[in-house]
Amino acid sequence: MENIVRTASTGSVAEDRFIEIFCSALGPENTKFLYTQHPFVDIYGNNRFIDFALETDREKIAIEIDGESYHNPKIVSDNKYQDDLLKQNSLIYNGWKIYRWTYNELVKNKEKVRDELLTFFSEVENFKLSEDFLPK
Repeated sequence: MENIVRTASTGSVAEDRFIEIFCSALGPENTKFLYTQHPFVDIYGNNRFIDFALETDREKIAIEIDGESYHNPKIVSDNKYQDDLLKQNSLIYNGWKIYRWTYNELVKNKEKVRDELLTFFSEVENFKLSEDFLPK
């Protein structure tokens, strides 16, 4: 397997919005556990990245933020939409739990997303520390 380099940039307004809500829900001190643009290899051997990853000794959690321009099935090509599904299926196959939010949810339903983050992650223990944590 080739080496994949992790990047520090969130790369999008939607991902920055997610970080704000994550901080509000779980505290800014917990951003140190968020891996940004976490590398993985899909079932065909292609290098890919997860928007955010959280890991424990027993769980791998992928968080995907779907902006309208790149993920809306009404806007993107069939190939892009199918590729997004392959990415998700590859993650599941490799033992990842996946949580997804859209940019519109992050903007229009901030409190709902905050509540969901608390529901999904507040009782998860022993996240592994990211070497490349947020905020910078």
